[in-house]
Amino acid sequence: MAIQGLQEINIGLPNESTGSDSLYAAFNKTKNNFANLFANASPTPLAGNGIAISNVSNVITVSANLVAGNNVILTTSSGAIVIDSLGGNSLSTITGVIAGTGLTGGGFSGNVTLSLANSGVTAAVYTNPTITIDAQGRITSASNNSIAGTVTSVGLTPGNGISISGGPITSSGNITVTNTGVTRLTAGTGIALSSSNGNITVSATPPAAVTSVGISSSQLVVSGSPIVSSGTISVNLPTSITLSGRLILSGSEDLANGGAANVSLTASYFTTSAAETATLAAGTEGQIKTFMMKADGGDMVITVTNAGWKTSGTGTMTFDTIGDSCTLQYISSKWFCIGNNGVVFA
Repeated sequence: MAIQGLQEINIGLPNESTGSDSLYAAFNKTKNNFANLFANASPTPLAGNGIAISNVSNVITVSANLVAGNNVILTTSSGAIVIDSLGGNSLSTITGVIAGTGLTGGGFSGNVTLSLANSGVTAAVYTNPTITIDAQGRITSASNNSIAGTVTSVGLTPGNGISISGGPITSSGNITVTNTGVTRLTAGTGIALSSSNGNITVSATPPAAVTSVGISSSQLVVSGSPIVSSGTISVNLPTSITLSGRLILSGSEDLANGGAANVSLTASYFTTSAAETATLAAGTEGQIKTFMMKADGGDMVITVTNAGWKTSGTGTMTFDTIGDSCTLQYISSKWFCIGNNGVVFA
């Protein structure tokens, strides 16, 4: 390393002063050169990145400061620093790659390539295939198969309102489905249809609002009519009523042995084959009830609740001859006889 600031001493020809420094000047230059030499004999070097410098007893040591990263190891060999990869998290290294079952390639240095060997199966789309798979999960054989089952006939069974023609089909053809049920809907009075086809909703349209309700009669007594908002119409019989034509009381029954006479019907008739009995329950005020014997095979005795011919309690009516009959009316909570033909009351 060069030391700057050297002072040169001029020396001319021997024993001549021309071109030479004086003895004083020459000694001063020599002094200055020695001072400069000693001042620069041991310069202080500057340490860069990764470099460490130490000075012990005028011995300068320069050291490299290297730090091993992940999976890297640093060693020294013959004064050199060796940087090695650990090859993972252990000190082991891969020395070679060997191709396993079904693979080809491998190697012990450089870039190593492994290839999957062809299985011998043609790349394609298979129909209902039969395949063979080896222990490594590879398909080693594949073949097509016919789809199991064959349709030999297609037919339709019609439901209500449907007719079918053209079936069954055994090779090719068409099946015609015809609607023989409702084919059209037409809205009548008070009816509305949501559509003319598809799902149709049938609705009743509300009638016009009722503004007045009234009752009139030539024979009955009517009051409170008409009603225009709310109220009650009373209909009553007059004090006396005149009827023209016939008065027909409808409703009859064949009264069975041991049966109860139906108080909802006007007439009860019976045919006896031996001695028989029946009962009559309490009636409704003003109600009329009739009994008649159609055939006599034995006496019919009917026990009557609230008998009007008794002071209280029940009474009996005995029919012992064909044609015996009577008419009763329920008045003041009792049955009274208002017409009799041969019936014995007790």
